[in-house]
Amino acid sequence: MQMADGLLAAVRVLDLSTGDADAVTRLFADLGADVLKVETPGGSPAREALPTLAGAGISFAVHNANKRSAVLDPYDDGDCGRFHELAAGADIVVDSGPEGLAVAFGTSAAQLAAHHQHLVVLSITDFGATGPRASWRATDPVLYAMGGSLSRSGPATGTPVLPPDGIATATAAVQAAWAALVAYYNRLRCGTGDYIDFSRFDAVVMSLDPAFGAHGQAAAGIRRAGRWRGRPRNQDAYPIHPCKDGYVRLCVMAPRQWRGLRRWLGEPEAFQDPRYDVIGERFAAWPQISVLVEALFADQTMAELVAAGQAHGVPIAEVLTPSQIVASDHFEAVGAITDAELVPGVRTRVPSGYFVVDGQRAGFRTAAPAAGRDQPCWRGNPAVVPSPAGRVGEYPFAGLRILDLGVIVAGGELSRLFGDLGAEIVKIESADYPDGLRQARAGEVMSESFAWTHRNNLGFGLDLRSAEGGRIFRRLVAGADAVFANFKPGTLAALGFSYDELHAVNPRVVLAESSAYGDAGPWSTRMGYGPLVRAATGVTRLWT
Repeated sequence: MQMADGLLAAVRVLDLSTGDADAVTRLFADLGADVLKVETPGGSPAREALPTLAGAGISFAVHNANKRSAVLDPYDDGDCGRFHELAAGADIVVDSGPEGLAVAFGTSAAQLAAHHQHLVVLSITDFGATGPRASWRATDPVLYAMGGSLSRSGPATGTPVLPPDGIATATAAVQAAWAALVAYYNRLRCGTGDYIDFSRFDAVVMSLDPAFGAHGQAAAGIRRAGRWRGRPRNQDAYPIHPCKDGYVRLCVMAPRQWRGLRRWLGEPEAFQDPRYDVIGERFAAWPQISVLVEALFADQTMAELVAAGQAHGVPIAEVLTPSQIVASDHFEAVGAITDAELVPGVRTRVPSGYFVVDGQRAGFRTAAPAAGRDQPCWRGNPAVVPSPAGRVGEYPFAGLRILDLGVIVAGGELSRLFGDLGAEIVKIESADYPDGLRQARAGEVMSESFAWTHRNNLGFGLDLRSAEGGRIFRRLVAGADAVFANFKPGTLAALGFSYDELHAVNPRVVLAESSAYGDAGPWSTRMGYGPLVRAATGVTRLWT
């Protein structure tokens, strides 16, 4: 298979979903899967859901790009037969809603899975298909409230601040897609599919800044086993400061970053004490430090401050509006936003996918199809035939070996996902530059966040800058299936471990690199953490 075909080019996805669940199958379509959306006569109601562009629902248009559409009438015997033929020939079936579209054709998601043993069937509902809340309905605000995020969002007093609409939906969509792909991978190992009862509520509780795991800013509102519930006074952790033409956000974590900020401030005498190298001491003193910061920032623009911050080694980002994002030269340069005909006759700026595979962005290719544009049949060659190598009941990733060079939250959470499902994870760190997530309160061996995110990991200390360390790492690569890294772009290559160099050692190895802003474009060299990415992508400005 050529990468130009897409990583999932051999995968057939029968899309019975509607509304928020459309985003799940869009991810499969971006990666090349043949996603065939089945609609009933008249088309999906989501096609006209507000907000609209030229009469077409924007959400539907965005989340159904790169798909095909067939119309089948559940009251027509021939169409019912075609529906079941499509299901029998699919690899993955995605249904959503309290009953799901499958019910209209005389079956259900669970029954499809039982009848077709090879199928991965994903049923997406707000609170799961069973249990005391199965009949409940949710919106994003409801999920924020019930999932705990809202109780910790906003100033320490007053009404909680509602997070932007769409974050919960997107969080659930990514988790649902992950669950289906894991089950599909497992089917390739053992020949048997799965029925997945997926609750959007459960996904939001587990993934959207939870009060456990790798703690985010909001999660600091719950202290140690929930002894204190409420909104934390921790706005100084990732402070936002006004400047000449807007706002910027700082994220000073490591001691060297604090020293860079101190130099930028002119080495104020009051903060020379080495105790301020400790993150907790800085946070406690931030009200005093911020006076100096705001005086420095007041007459400078966002762009000037970001440039100066980068020069001093201080993580900083503009707090941009959505309209500024759409016009950003960086997002255009990397292809994350592109001009396209989103709906018939209307060209506009649209987001274009999350992934870059072998240098090619897996994103927007074709607009959402008209209802019934395509025939109810699968295209191209039949799906991949399973090669049973595993046993039913084993963890899906049993036997995989992954070398984890990742750091902080993104690095820890990625490897944990694989480790929890059976992969052997070897966490590699340098004693000189340990993972910043290890930073702990005085007297603690490691942070709670590090312990949560690195469960099911092995740990190995290795200096990749040394000749001996490099030799040892290459020996590990030779026996690995994948290498994960989220260093600043170019760091791995500078150490002598670019993808080409890793491939020369082991042609089978997969390199998965992530970074705040990608490995290309004007922002690629910027330092970034989650709070800065939220600021630079418009999310922070929507938090009202």
